Amino acid sequence: MVEDFDQFGIIRDIIQNHLLQVMALLGMEKPVSLHPDDIRDEKLRVLQSIPPIVPEETVLGQYVSAMDEPGYLDDKTVPKELKTPTFASCVMYVKNDRWDGVPFILKAGKAEV
Repeated sequence: MVEDFDQFGIIRDIIQNHLLQVMALLGMEKPVSLHPDDIRDEKLRVLQSIPPIVPEETVLGQYVSAMDEPGYLDDKTVPKELKTPTFASCVMYVKNDRWDGVPFILKAGKAEV
């Protein structure tokens, strides 16, 4: 059975589910109140202001064996043909007056130690 991470990788596991939340919190304007709906609305404004990510500012990778340490595909539970990224880096921009032209660089990686 393929585990969740093996199916979706670092992009959906960490970047989509965690780092985008942090980016939205950092990039949002001050909400009118601390009510969850007002915070959600401001985070949504940030996320709606992000243009599509471009391949030229994106890096995907998969950790491999090195210095006698096993790589991702060396794990017995991981299918050998899997191309799931275990590292991702992307540059995002928020198109609004405050953040226009400022890069938000999101990076995440998984490795066994």
